[in-house]
Order: sequence, then structure tokens, then C-alpha cells
Amino acid sequence: MFDKLGTLLVGSLRRQLMLGMVMVVTLMMSLFVWDLTRQQQAEALDRQSERAAAIAHSVAASSAVWVRSSDTSGLQEMVRELMQYPDLRYAMVLDSRGRVLAHSDPTQLGEYLTDLEPYAMSTVLTVFRREVELVDIASPIMTDGHQMGWVRVGLAGDEMKARLGQIRRNGIFYTLLAVALTAVLAYLTSRYMTHRLRAIAQVANAVQAGNTALRATVAGRDEAARLARQFNEMLDTLASRDRALKDSEAFKNVILDSVAAEVVVLDNQGVIVAVNEHWQRFALENSNVPNEHARNTGVGASYLEACSGDSFGAREARDGIRAVLDGKLSRFSLEYPCASPSQQRWFTMVVMPLGADAQSGVAITHTDITEVKDVQQHEQFHSRILELMASDTPLHDVLVATVLGVEQLHPAMLCSIMLLDNEGLHLSQAVAPSLPDFFNAAVVGVEIGPGVGSCGAAAYSRRRVVAEDIAVHPFWADFKDLAARAKLAACWSQPILSSKERVLGTFAIYHREPNKPSFQDIVVIEKAARLAGIAIEHKQTQAARKASEYTFRTLFETAPHGVVYQDLSGHITSANPAAQRILGMTLERLQHSTTAELQWMAIREDGSSIPGEQHPITLAISTGQPVKDVLIGVPVPGRDMVWLLISAMPLFKDGQVAQAYAIFEDITDRYRLQQEVRQMAFYDPLTQLPNRRLLTDRLNQAMTASKRSACYGALMFLDLDNFKPLNDSHGHELGDMLLKEAAQRLKHCVREVDTAARFGGDEFVVMLVDLDTDPARSHAQADSVAEKIRISLAQPYELTYCQNGDVPITIEHHCTASIGMVLFIHHQGTPAEFLQRADAAMYRAKDAGRNTVRFYSPKA
Repeated sequence: MFDKLGTLLVGSLRRQLMLGMVMVVTLMMSLFVWDLTRQQQAEALDRQSERAAAIAHSVAASSAVWVRSSDTSGLQEMVRELMQYPDLRYAMVLDSRGRVLAHSDPTQLGEYLTDLEPYAMSTVLTVFRREVELVDIASPIMTDGHQMGWVRVGLAGDEMKARLGQIRRNGIFYTLLAVALTAVLAYLTSRYMTHRLRAIAQVANAVQAGNTALRATVAGRDEAARLARQFNEMLDTLASRDRALKDSEAFKNVILDSVAAEVVVLDNQGVIVAVNEHWQRFALENSNVPNEHARNTGVGASYLEACSGDSFGAREARDGIRAVLDGKLSRFSLEYPCASPSQQRWFTMVVMPLGADAQSGVAITHTDITEVKDVQQHEQFHSRILELMASDTPLHDVLVATVLGVEQLHPAMLCSIMLLDNEGLHLSQAVAPSLPDFFNAAVVGVEIGPGVGSCGAAAYSRRRVVAEDIAVHPFWADFKDLAARAKLAACWSQPILSSKERVLGTFAIYHREPNKPSFQDIVVIEKAARLAGIAIEHKQTQAARKASEYTFRTLFETAPHGVVYQDLSGHITSANPAAQRILGMTLERLQHSTTAELQWMAIREDGSSIPGEQHPITLAISTGQPVKDVLIGVPVPGRDMVWLLISAMPLFKDGQVAQAYAIFEDITDRYRLQQEVRQMAFYDPLTQLPNRRLLTDRLNQAMTASKRSACYGALMFLDLDNFKPLNDSHGHELGDMLLKEAAQRLKHCVREVDTAARFGGDEFVVMLVDLDTDPARSHAQADSVAEKIRISLAQPYELTYCQNGDVPITIEHHCTASIGMVLFIHHQGTPAEFLQRADAAMYRAKDAGRNTVRFYSPKA
């Protein structure tokens, strides 16, 4: 209702002018009438008060004699005659005590008025009421300067009220007349003033309706004419901008379509306003309805509704986009899985505002990182298996984890590990949690041989056997019904070999449909079989070691371990045959020798020498305490370095140490295997540099050390700038050669106490430790090393490979590096945060043109 009333009154400029003028005139006239009435009322009240005072004073002078003589009849007669005066309502004469001596109302004679008591001794005129309706005044009756009583009169203002009423009526009449005249004048004036503005408004309405070619024509030089000209100029500018906008829109679409990632642009409400071709293909490939785009992925749809699922990834994506739109975040990124009908893929999403804030909307890029994620997951899988191998986890659990890990990395595959019996003639154990139990039970106990399925034939021939279609493959003639019942259509089997080329079992991959392995599939099955072989052999070695330790404890005298005795002077008094065999010396050479002699010189794992007084058997004598499981290396003639696990025990006589014996085991093979396992777990197999796991461990140690030393360290995150073209043009073989050469150059640029690690792909991390306690000097030292690395990596790479058989070809490749760097110390962040900062600085180096070094800055 109020909106309609407002539109009616002020819906146009003409109405606003009319209403304004009418309201001003109405207000001015109302003020004038009010002021005039007020002044007239004040003047009339003054005149009425003067008349009442004159009457009271005259009567008081006339009645003084009668009051003094107490002639009440004369006073009453005088009051009666006085009442003939117009507008006089009452009159009375009172004595000094307030008793009524004469009154216009005879019934009041003899009464007392108490309201005169406060003025009992007053000699001046007293006003009790002063209003338009009535003026009540009392005048003292004086005789010889003494008050004898009062004369009190009440005078009404009827005549004055009538005159004031007439004044008000006249004021209202003239006010209405003035308003009417003003309205007419305002209408004429506003019509004259706004008719040219209406011409501009009509053009504006036409432009709004779509007729952008129309222009306003208003003659003259006043404000309306200038407004019309400016309005026309604005329309011309807008038309020009509209054409430029259309051109820029086409240019924007070309740019968007040229970006390799999926790009979607949202307005500030989260509605899709633009997408590129990659996004459209992405929406089509990930739709549940064939030949239709996924829901809420087209222009005009709400992208926030597309992220309305209850899964953690969708919820996190929606909250991150909303945070950027609301200005709470300047940037948001998220890695998420996206399963299409054909495969499991991974993407990274980056949300950035279009302008200084998100009022103009945001741009979202989705980049396919499936290959990178696959590499990371493979690394995690291998690390997990190696951890299980190094622990006390049973072999069966390690093999189950291996099978499930490969299946998780490749969801279309069903995997199986078959172990051979001790004689190597039968398939004795099946580790295949994804295959039916009846299938596993049927193949256990099958004798291996040529043509006995894929696994039996692979174990027998020691070569990979591929059955692309089980139903027609001759090796599966006796088992195809069993495979059909298990719904298995293809099987590829790879023999599992030990380090000594002994067949331990097979690793098989099954498919529900006929399937031919690709090159990558062959790589998968070979790596899986190799990893399973290491696990089996390591666990067998681990089991053998435990058995030998038990035997050592229970059958000490007959165990095949070296045992030597030493007296208090440090001389070896006896040694068993095992000790002689292990140390490569006869009993005669060992007897009367000491641990300080060259034949018995030992080293630690880090290569440092063990002085004679720190030898385990010498420590047992000097401390009287046993020394257990010390790993030492000793030089043995004809065997290079032999690694011994040695324990020493003091022997007492009469409460005093008399001698000691040492028991040691030759664990050279096991030690080397452990070193190989450790190398696989903590070092990159291609470059032999520390991997991400070892880097993280050393970074934690460095930060702990910085807490004690207060010295800064530095992290450098390196990415090879021109690596991918080499892989694309010449294959991964040359790419691996370049990575190896880059790793060697990195190692030559840093100290032994520093760490150069491969982070993944073509990314490396360099950690410098113990720089300086001053951040500025540490910054300069780190910058010097980074520049040295940058120059070294930028030198040409000469890579030689063989093509078409044995023809060697050498190519020269130029590959620079973008380096991001950050200083670290224990109290300024966590290892993960420092890695993220170095990574962010590396991206700044790439954005700066590559082949450069950038330090991390939180404001960048």
C-alpha cells in the first residue's frame, strides 16, 4: 500500500516538483496562520486582563467606605449593578479574612474563600487565573494604607473567542486557496521543465527495449540540452564498448579453449558463465547418461549445486569455492578423484578470483594429474611393502598387501600369488583374496608343467605366459570350465624368481573380459613379481635368522657361529672352527693375537674404525657387563669386508672378571640384502639419491639440530624446465639418462652433510644444514649454492643411446631449472610447511621466466 502511494505521489519528476511546491506553500501558510492567531490571542488576553483589573480596582476604591462601615446592603447593591457589565461572570467583596460581604450570587454571602490566605497582606493586584475563557483578578481594598478586604471579579472572553475563531477560519480558507493556486502553478512549471527530460526518458526506454540506434534530440543550451548530448555520447560509448566486449568475448573463448586444463568461470553467485572445450569434453565423459553432459556443468547452472554431494571432496570443494567468493580466501586448491565410466582419474582444482576480489566472480581450473598421482601411489605402495618386509609382519600378510595394493592401483585387475612347495614341483599356496575360494582351492596342489594353465606353465618354463582369452587358450583346456565358473576370461602369469634365479612362485593378473596386456601392463606384472620375490626371499631370510638365533641360544657349543675367548691382557686364547672359517685365519694365527692387531681391526657401519679398547669383548672385560649384538666389519683375506653380528660376555672367578668370550655370526649376505632393502626404501632407484621418505627424516633431524645450534638451514625445490619435451621426443630412456646426470651434478654442488633428494618426476629437493645463526648471512650462503646449482644444471646434456639395433646416437639437450628456496629453523614452521613454501617459491621462479632462483616471501 505504501509503495503504491509513494509511486502515485513521487513516481515522476513532475510529481516531485508539484508535491514539493505544494508542501512548501502549505507549510508556510500554516505557520503564518498559527503565528497570527497566537499574536491575536495574546493581545486579546492582555486587553481582557486590563479590563478586569480596571473593574476590580474601581470597585475596590468605591467600596472602601462601605466596608469600613460594614454596610453590606450597599455593597450588595453595588455588586448587582456591576453585573450588568458585558462578559462579567461574577463579582464579590470580601473582608480581610476572606468572608464574602457581597456577591453576584447571594447564596455565597457569609462564605469564606481560603485561596486568598497566601495574599492576606498583599497591597497589589493579584491574578488567580489568566486565560481566554476567564480572567480572575482580586484588588485589595485600602484605607489609610491598611488593607480592609478584597474586590474579586471574573471576566469571560466570549467575544475574544469568537474573533479568534473567525481568524482561524479565514487562515484555513486562504491557505487552501494558496495551495490550489500553487498546485496549478507547479503543474504548469513542472510540465514546462520536464517535457524535454521526457524526450530523454523515451529514448532510454527504447534503448532498454533493444533499439540501441535511437538518440535523444533536445534543442537549447540549458542543463536538459547538455544532459541530452551527454546521454547520446554515453550511448555511443556503450555501443563501442559492446562491440569491443563481443570481440573480447570471442578472444576470451579462443584463449579458454587453448588452455590444456578444464576451465570454468563463475559469477559472484557461483553460476557458470563460461567454459572451455576441455571442460565440455570432461562433463561429457563423466556423465552417467550417454551423450549428455553431467548435471550442473553447463553455462547458466549453479556450480555450487554440482558440488552439493555429501562426500568429503565435494563438500570441501564447495566450501573452498564459497570462501573465495566471500573474500575469505585469496586462493583455494584441492586434489580429488574422479571416476569416469572407463577409468579412475585424479584432478587438481585451483580457484582464483577474476579481479582484486571475488566481486567479478572466480575462474576454476581442473588439471588431470592422474599420471603424477599414479607415480605417487606406486611409490607409497612400494614403501608400504618394504616397511612390512622390514617389520615382523608374516609373509602371508605381506603377500596379501602386495596383491591388494596392485589391485587398488589397477582396479580392473584381479591378482594372485601362487607359491611353490619346497620341492618346487607343485603350486602349494594361493594368495588371492579377490578370487573365489573354490577357484583357489582347485589350483592348490596342481603340478606345474608345460601347458598347465598360465601359472603352472610360467613356473615350469620360468617365462611369462599370457592367455588373452582363457576360453580358447590351449594351456587352459583342462581349467576353462573352472575359470568360466569363476567368471575369469584372461590370465597373465609372471614367474617369481629369487636373487639366485630360483623359482619361488608366480604372480598372475586376471580379467573378467578377454584382454591383451599393454606395455604398461607388462611393466606392472614384472615389477609386482620382482617385489613379491624380494618379499618372499627377505621373509625366508628373516625366518632363517630367527631360527639361527634360537639355535644359537639353545645349542651354543655346537652352533656354527664364531666363538673366541680373550684374557685380561687382550690376547685371544681360543677360537672355534666357525670363527676360524669366518675370520679366514687358523687357530695358531688367532691364538696369542689381540683385538688391537691389524688382523682383528674392525669398522662401524659408517666406515669409522673401532679402537681396540672399544671392541665388544674388550668392553665386556673392562666394564664387567655384557655387550650384545654389535655390528662390525672386519677385513678377511680373500673375502674383502665381512660383517659380523657380535656379542660379548664377561666370565667371573671369585667375583672378579677373569676373561670374556665373544660370539659372532657372519651376516654379510643378510647385511647386504638389508642394505639393498634400505636402498629401495629410502633411495630413488633411478638416480640413487635419497627419496622423499629419507628427505623427510633428514629434514626432521635438521630442524631438531637447529634447535640446539640456532643455525639456519635452507630448502631448495627444483623443477627441470625443459624435461617433458625430451621425454615426448625421445622416450623415457633418454629422460632417465638426463635425470641421472642432473642428480650427479646436484651431488657435486653440495657438501657431504647436505642432502640432494629426488622428490618425484623431474622435481628435486636440496637441503643445506648448519649455515649460520644470522638469517642474512644464511640467505647469502644459500643463494650462492643455489646459483651454483642453477649454472651447473643449465650446462648442455650429451645423451647417447642406441637406435635400430646397435647404432649409437648422441644428442645434446638443454635443460634449465627453476629453483624455489626458503630458510628454515625449528621454531618457524613444520617440515611440511617449509616444503610447501619452497614449492611456492619454485612456482614464482617459473612465473618469473624459469632458469632462475626465488626466495619464498609470504606476501608473494
